[in-house]
Amino acid sequence: MTDKPRKRRLSAKQKSATLFHFWHNLQDIKNEAEQMKDGELVLLVGMMELLVEERIALLGGGRTAAMLVSADTAHAH
Repeated sequence: MTDKPRKRRLSAKQKSATLFHFWHNLQDIKNEAEQMKDGELVLLVGMMELLVEERIALLGGGRTAAMLVSADTAHAH
């Protein structure tokens, strides 16, 4: 039996960056769902968005939360 290589754990900074990228992707998905006028999908993606925002806030504190707010206003159409 061979040993599997262990995956290195991500640092808090790496997790925040990954979640922030994921959050941006969710914005695009949410916009597309809104254009399709699919309320259920918009709601589901919105719930995922809140969960990701919560994770980012826990990892990065106020500084990261401020980045989300500024990114959200810059991303708005």
